[in-house]
Amino acid sequence: MQQKGKLIWVTGLSGSGKTTIGKAVYEKLKKKYDNTVFLDGDIFREVLGNDLGHTPKDRLENAKRIHKMCKFLISQDINVVCATMSLYKEIHDLNRKEIEEYFEIFIECTIEELIKRDQKGLYSKALKGQRDDVVGVNLPYDRPHNCELIIENSENNHLNEKVEQILNLIGEK
Repeated sequence: MQQKGKLIWVTGLSGSGKTTIGKAVYEKLKKKYDNTVFLDGDIFREVLGNDLGHTPKDRLENAKRIHKMCKFLISQDINVVCATMSLYKEIHDLNRKEIEEYFEIFIECTIEELIKRDQKGLYSKALKGQRDDVVGVNLPYDRPHNCELIIENSENNHLNEKVEQILNLIGEK
């Protein structure tokens, strides 16, 4: 029987903490399994040449690309921790349908806290009318409804506990 990797899909709005939490999960898994990679949505765009914008159509195409890359890596027995906004139910459903070892983790954070954090300046620009493509402000967010785990991250604290929750979920504790 061919072994397959796992996909740990960490999703949430920009600034929610998905990259921080995802990287911490990756670091724990990497110590145990060499065949583990971390895939970040923003870096993925850069690697592919930033040929897509941030319109809903481009965002969906990017999400499909990320799905395909994850599916390919998993078929090579590689565990993938993917931190991506992933705002389309269609992609969540596709992952669930096509990837056997799929774990969806939603990083929840209040919009008020996201606006305070605003690491990339997205929310402030959207609120000033300087951008019209910010998910959660100008564009709707299709919040995951069937995720295996929701982690409340409105306070940047207890990272190790949040990582442990994910490791327990995927059977690594």
